[in-house]
Amino acid sequence: MTISQDTLRPETLADLESSLDQMKTANYFLRVALDQVPEAVLMIEAEATGGTGPKVIFSNAAAAILVGVEPDKGLRGMGLTDLAMGDLDARTLLQSLNLAVENGGMHECECRVQNFYGHEPQRCRWRIRAVFNGMRKLLNYTLLVSPVSVISAASAKTVPLIADDLDTQAKQLKQDNLAALAQGIAHDVNNLLGPVTVRLSDLVQKSSNKPALHEELQLIFVGLKRARQFTSQVVSACKARPHDKQPVDLGSIIDDTVKFASAGSNVHVHVRLGEHLRWPVADGVKVSQVLQNLILNGIQAMPQGGYMDIEAKNIDLALGQDAVLKPGPYVRLSVRDRGCGISPENLQRLFRETFTTKTDGNGIGLTTCKRFIKSNDGDIRVTSRLNVGTEFSVLLPAVAPPAKELNAVSNSNASSAPVPLKHGAGRVLIVDDEDDLRKVAHMILKRCGYEVVECDNGQDAVKIYQSLARTGTAPDVVLMDLTLRGGMNGGETAQEILRFDPDARLVATSGSVNEDVQMTFLEKGFVGVLPKPYEAGELTQIVHRVITMMRR
Repeated sequence: MTISQDTLRPETLADLESSLDQMKTANYFLRVALDQVPEAVLMIEAEATGGTGPKVIFSNAAAAILVGVEPDKGLRGMGLTDLAMGDLDARTLLQSLNLAVENGGMHECECRVQNFYGHEPQRCRWRIRAVFNGMRKLLNYTLLVSPVSVISAASAKTVPLIADDLDTQAKQLKQDNLAALAQGIAHDVNNLLGPVTVRLSDLVQKSSNKPALHEELQLIFVGLKRARQFTSQVVSACKARPHDKQPVDLGSIIDDTVKFASAGSNVHVHVRLGEHLRWPVADGVKVSQVLQNLILNGIQAMPQGGYMDIEAKNIDLALGQDAVLKPGPYVRLSVRDRGCGISPENLQRLFRETFTTKTDGNGIGLTTCKRFIKSNDGDIRVTSRLNVGTEFSVLLPAVAPPAKELNAVSNSNASSAPVPLKHGAGRVLIVDDEDDLRKVAHMILKRCGYEVVECDNGQDAVKIYQSLARTGTAPDVVLMDLTLRGGMNGGETAQEILRFDPDARLVATSGSVNEDVQMTFLEKGFVGVLPKPYEAGELTQIVHRVITMMRR
């Protein structure tokens, strides 16, 4: 007998909804728990549905890291033999599945796993369990995968690792864990910055007729953009993609950073820039962070207020002139305060890890500054006298400024202004589980002329899209958050929508997307990528561009 929803009593419906909510919650916590497992965990189909073997139906974060893909993307949908390094490894895996069934449900093998991020393939131990129901029908396979010791080609037996190998593997594992942790933190920070960035960028533009308020909001917005650039760099660093060093406009960096770092303090900062100031070859965001750290240290050393000098000028080092730095053209950035000074014994320990004289400090500020400067072939030096003051000098390799400084978009005044809003018309579906960001984005798009529908999970997104499409009012653009809590993630939701409507226009939004991986999403059917946190103008610009492209 079929029971329709109409025949169910209210209390029965309530029980069903409660059970579904409990199942969703349990599913979410199960996924979180499996992501904490240090071993790679995979679940694959019972039978192959394609030419690449049984497909992955679940993978945890460790599996993604092992193979070198985005943790929030996972391996779902990939064929088992896609993970193997070569044909021999693929045959070993497929044969081991059969042996697991024949041997009562368990089998182990060793083969190489390829890495899609360009790292060396690893030889791993695969522990395979065939999962049956009560009728002995094969349901799926569960696999635990972990790297193994070095294998002797002659004996095919495990060779004990020497101490150096163990130390290297331990360091690599620690580095991988820290990278995954840092990427997760950066993703969460980007989500927190999201609503603030959208709202503030909008307020800056709306306050243009109030100069004093506009200047103050603009100053806050510049600091927020630097925070956004920093989290983007953290995501890139976690993916082991080194940044290319580029010449940066030190004068513009000093101007922006001084305004931001000294705002609200009782210290007057005097800036003096040398003529034809060279551009240091470094990361502009980190140069700003170093300068901000030094300015804040100086302000804290002068609680009663006072004066601080910041000077930048060109210097040239001849062969043998400096004991640390190579000969060549440099720029020297000096920050001089008139504070309490640093005692001689503390001066010797200033750049050591965790050393601090502040009751609420952690000692990582100057250590991090020095590490960055050293990585860019520069140096940082300090001189100080008690009750007179302290001077920090940063020296970085530099080049002559470009002929047209306006080309330096990343450091120009124009780039510090919010991206202008773009008005238009069309229907937008926002899929995001961050309520504040979703509501602010809804408000901005609606004000710019768009009709907006929103939801916070993948299942509802698919239903809403299908329902609108059947009435001839399909969304012109879908803004798809990639990391949705519970149920389907953004990638799976996008696949369902594209399966229903191959012409659907989806834009990926996420706090862990950077320029290095945007092409990956474009290849999977997305028509654009909008990294979080985004500005109000960036939001409206990409929506307008996608709709315009569709209507050509």
